[in-house]
Amino acid sequence: MSENTYAAKELGGATRRQVLGGAAAALLAAMVGFKAVYAQDKTLKVGLIMPNYDQLRWRNADQAFFEKEAALLGIEVLAQSSEANEALQASQVENMLTQGIDILVLTPVNANAAAGLVRKATAAGVPVINYNFLIDQADVVCFLGRDAVEMGEKIAQAAVEAHPTGNYIIAAGEESTSVARETRQGYINVLQPFLDKGDIKLVSDQFNKNWSTDTARAQVENALTKNNNDVAVVLCGNDGTAYGAIQALQAQGLGGKVWVNGIDAEPRAQELITEGLMALSNFTAFDQMGVEAAKAAVAVGSGQPIASNAVVNNGAKDIPWIKILNFNVSKDNLEQSAKDYPWWFAAKS
Repeated sequence: MSENTYAAKELGGATRRQVLGGAAAALLAAMVGFKAVYAQDKTLKVGLIMPNYDQLRWRNADQAFFEKEAALLGIEVLAQSSEANEALQASQVENMLTQGIDILVLTPVNANAAAGLVRKATAAGVPVINYNFLIDQADVVCFLGRDAVEMGEKIAQAAVEAHPTGNYIIAAGEESTSVARETRQGYINVLQPFLDKGDIKLVSDQFNKNWSTDTARAQVENALTKNNNDVAVVLCGNDGTAYGAIQALQAQGLGGKVWVNGIDAEPRAQELITEGLMALSNFTAFDQMGVEAAKAAVAVGSGQPIASNAVVNNGAKDIPWIKILNFNVSKDNLEQSAKDYPWWFAAKS
């Protein structure tokens, strides 16, 4: 498995994102606007806040690999989950600041409202590394995440190759997150020419709060009813929304007959791919993401350049973007993916 996700590319609708040109996008030496926040003889204390533990990735992948790399680098980690609760996350940030953290690595529950948390941290002299969901209008030092527009385009391209005509549903994720909005934008980028020609009709298109399996199931149920079960493709925001879509399809005897994708390639999604109920699930190298976040924390803490491969504008400024690998996983490459990422995949041959 090899894929150069860092190639310079102009993405339709992705005006806020820019990948660096050059040979496979040479590393950007992006000096952050903070002096060294800790002495060389002092252990760096980093607060790590995950949005929830409901999705397997947060505890089993992102946090696990961050903590593993942090141990190698001699970083002290205070890790918490916000249980998808904005008020709890705000309280956790305040609590970590009182505990004297040097750096905050924040995955926002609500990226649209998290700029206030960033202001609170920076006012206390604590720089913030923005993880996974881009925080609008925030003075963060860098962003780590996949290119969600590109990811959506990869998924939608596979869908239209399989079904260039027919009724489509988009069961997107949590609207307050950049990943959900930009994944949907990637879908639309690919679908638009087909929509314009009338080859594809978008019969249902909505975001699902908190990435809810239940609301995604209800959305697909309603769309099936209104269209007499005439649906070719359901483009989903993540594996959780895909589970709901598949439940709705199975109830109508359409399991495996309608093209459905997931995102994150959770173990259950891998089983559904093997069973033929899910066409593919896009996987992000969460191990790389956790490791790079720990390295970025050390760089920020010591006043060194952050090694990034792109730039993203969050509405306030251009910031270094550590862009993470993503690729589609289907029956064709599930076994190879298990070999490449054995800590996550449990492929069945």
